[in-house]
Amino acid sequence: MGEQTTTMEESENMAGESSDRRSGPARGRPHADPHRDKPEESQTRETQTRETQTRADEASGRRASRDLRKPPGIRTRPERYLVAVAPPTDARDLAAELDRDADISVVRTIGRARPAGSYPNIAVIETTAERAAALAAEPYLYVEIDQPLTSGLAPAAQSRDAAVAPIGDLQRVVVQVRDDSGRPIEDAAVGLLGGPFPAAGYTEEDGTVELSVPTETIVRATEMLVRPRRGCWPVRVNRPWLRANETVTAVCERITTSHPEFPEHALDSWGARAMGFDRLPPTHRGHGVRIALVDTGVAIGHPDLTGRITEGRDVVGRDAKSWQEDSIGAGTHHAVLIAGRDDGTGVVGLAPEAEVHVCRIAPGGWCADLIEALDYCVEQQIDVALIAAGVAEPSWLLADKAQEAFRGGVACVAAAGDAAGPVAYPAGLPGVLGVGAIGCLGTFPPGSGYAAQLTGLPTAPEGLFAAHFGNSGAGLDCCAPGVAIISGLPPATYGPLDGTATAAAHVAAVAGLVLAHHPQFRPEPGRSAMVRDASRVQRLFQVILASCRPLPQLDPTRAGAGLPDAAVAAGAVPWGMHAPLRAPFRTEFSGSLGPQAPDEQVAAALAPVRAAMRSAGLITDEQ
Repeated sequence: MGEQTTTMEESENMAGESSDRRSGPARGRPHADPHRDKPEESQTRETQTRETQTRADEASGRRASRDLRKPPGIRTRPERYLVAVAPPTDARDLAAELDRDADISVVRTIGRARPAGSYPNIAVIETTAERAAALAAEPYLYVEIDQPLTSGLAPAAQSRDAAVAPIGDLQRVVVQVRDDSGRPIEDAAVGLLGGPFPAAGYTEEDGTVELSVPTETIVRATEMLVRPRRGCWPVRVNRPWLRANETVTAVCERITTSHPEFPEHALDSWGARAMGFDRLPPTHRGHGVRIALVDTGVAIGHPDLTGRITEGRDVVGRDAKSWQEDSIGAGTHHAVLIAGRDDGTGVVGLAPEAEVHVCRIAPGGWCADLIEALDYCVEQQIDVALIAAGVAEPSWLLADKAQEAFRGGVACVAAAGDAAGPVAYPAGLPGVLGVGAIGCLGTFPPGSGYAAQLTGLPTAPEGLFAAHFGNSGAGLDCCAPGVAIISGLPPATYGPLDGTATAAAHVAAVAGLVLAHHPQFRPEPGRSAMVRDASRVQRLFQVILASCRPLPQLDPTRAGAGLPDAAVAAGAVPWGMHAPLRAPFRTEFSGSLGPQAPDEQVAAALAPVRAAMRSAGLITDEQ
């Protein structure tokens, strides 16, 4: 910052102008002696000079006109940094000092005057790497990069570097998306993967989208993904057969086809059954517990949330009301899953009487926003914080804030991340419960492509599998349902979502129920509730992990201690009596129950594997 740059065109302009100036008599050139020059020659030179200047002025005008018409170039976003200073220095004083530097732009501050020895005050700044390094050399400052928050979606794998791949001729592919009743689906995402240049688009009102792709992408396409925004299951086609300028049709099965009585009757969720929520007494509803959704905001007008959520903060937008909106849908999905109204319709929440707070940190959030959201949780005495996003690299400031929340009695339940890599932060931090995702065969249509998420063989006979997209490794404590989970979506509909954040929402509900109803935590006559401190959080996590059903057939780096059981954790059933799992869950996708002959028993045992192969496109329904 502070340096001037010159474009090639501007350099040429200056060179031209300098040349024109040298051709004039009054531009650093000695005046001609009128006594030595003839009048005719002098007039000729003056005429030439005027013509030259006129041409220069015209050229300069044309260049200025071109510059005005030229669109702005693509600029690089400035780097963001967190600059921390120990109390008692106030964050505003730090910001005022930094703001004197012309190379630094102060975005905002986090923190206030606190006693010495507590969490540092932070200034969020934009500057160059060189200036940040100079600040880091100051002994009284701590500086780290402010990382963008993400669910950790893995980038699409490509066979080679697109920067060196030829584009070639572009071909037109038209995809028509309809539901199983024949109606067009608007705003469905359509992706074509394969070759160096994958393509994506969204369907118009008539359910069609036109993709312009290189010929090689059509020939070598590895898969086509179709994902409606709401109301329908996705579709995945491996090695799609495509022809240029021809229309192909994708048919997405409606949620109401697979669940005919929904939403007029409450959904029977496979995730709730797998975790034993259906075995809880009707009085176990989470009353008196505060759960914060550190997520994408919530559409509070959803029919399953009417009147349920009144407290929140938009940390990113810094607006008093925008937390009540959800442009992505994940926050609404998790809010309905946890706190949906128990009126016999739609999705009944797993802890329907918990007091829910909302902290919007996405889209557009940074590590600083997550730190501020945890500040909110401490200030509001939140019991359980569901953290749906994180950062890929360690952050000392985030780790210190997570420890402050831990010491303050806030139980942080965090998504491990969806990048198929190492566990993200804060899920991987001490004092935070990191959650991975599992799915279950037989709970989604064969053509939806969910079985492509299998990592290793599923459990037998239940058909549970670890999700391929989930992060794994050190810091993953347990797993929960996070594949093909149906819940609410904005503004007032339903649909399936996946991810470790969805899995963490199930575990956050378990944590809330344990705090509200387990004898060790609930207030009893003559005995006060446990003190809000680190020991309470530590004991809560011990209870949840001890309730887990071990899943030894799955990779322990993806499953952790196993699948928590809500009824066991809340003390409603004896230890070790986990929810019974059938083989596989009986839904519209898995056939009917009944006495089985020996050959039928063999077929049932192989059903999970066949379902996985069918969903992955390795076999057909006839095989």
